[in-house]
Amino acid sequence: MKRKPKDFLIAFLLVSGLLIFAGCGKVERYSMTDIAMGTVTNQTIYSKDGDLTLAVRDIMLELEQEELSWRIEGSEIAQINAAAGSGVYTPVSDRLYKELGILIKLSEDSGGAFDISIHPVAALWNIDAWAAGENLEEEENQAAEINLEEQTAEESTFLDKQQSVIIPSREQIALALSHTGYENLSLTDSSIMLPKDMALDLGAAGKGIACDRIAAYLKEQAVCGAVISVGGSVVTIGKKPDGTPWQIGIIDPRDTSSFIGILYLEGENFVSTSGDYERYVEVDGVRYHHILNPATGYPADSGVRSVTILCDSGILSDALSTACFVLGVEEGMALAESYGAQALFVDMEGNISMTDGMKQFFKEK
Repeated sequence: MKRKPKDFLIAFLLVSGLLIFAGCGKVERYSMTDIAMGTVTNQTIYSKDGDLTLAVRDIMLELEQEELSWRIEGSEIAQINAAAGSGVYTPVSDRLYKELGILIKLSEDSGGAFDISIHPVAALWNIDAWAAGENLEEEENQAAEINLEEQTAEESTFLDKQQSVIIPSREQIALALSHTGYENLSLTDSSIMLPKDMALDLGAAGKGIACDRIAAYLKEQAVCGAVISVGGSVVTIGKKPDGTPWQIGIIDPRDTSSFIGILYLEGENFVSTSGDYERYVEVDGVRYHHILNPATGYPADSGVRSVTILCDSGILSDALSTACFVLGVEEGMALAESYGAQALFVDMEGNISMTDGMKQFFKEK
């Protein structure tokens, strides 16, 4: 029997106020549900030194505004894109330089199934508009029904069915694809250069990067425990005050009101899920989702509906979930294991496949 998200509300009501945590003294529970980085975020932090939720929110906002957004003029990614075709290298911060190196290597290791230069194709599909406006309000209402300690490792953002959607032509997709290709990027000496008409989009890794930054900050503050979700990416830190594991619900892609099972985790973990139900539209009976195959320019059709990655890195959990979704079960499983990550796949028939290591954390409902 699948556990409904609302069932977690009961457990939530039992945990509130001032708590005693062995080895950490008196701690208080702080929580926040908000919107940042274009998605709903949930925070639960157990701290003895005051409320850190506003500081965590500011980390996400600054990350988007100063580094990762291709829309916000002045952000590092926007500056890189603006200089495309100029023949000039754009300097980047040490942190972004390291992250770009990680993502380009993953692009190579995945045979291009993950590609940070996908922006021209994504812009053609106008995917960001699919998740705009009222959809965030709907997602926030859904998130409010879920116990903030029992985080769900996925977001569900749905298209406004009244919005007009135009499916790009094969000719348009072919032209956009000609302006992509991670192998055409030049990354060297803390700077990067893009050919003309290319553009970076870190949307498939940005929420995981945010989880990395949040984890680093909270560990500096010596919090007793925390679980933070940024859309489909989740980070757990430390322990729950009652000593029980963190519980991360994995959404059933066939019924997003329920879970296929729960991950039981202790300590620091990063979990990301990519699914074909996150952002999608149906046109003439055909579903078009937001996870694009960089080889074809169309939504990935690998026989899976969702992929969940568990590992010790936020950026890798997020990016690997996308790469493994594009690759499918067999190749995706091999890629995840090559990175020392655990993976769980749900195929089109609802069958679950997972790495051996994932089995010790996952309990099916």
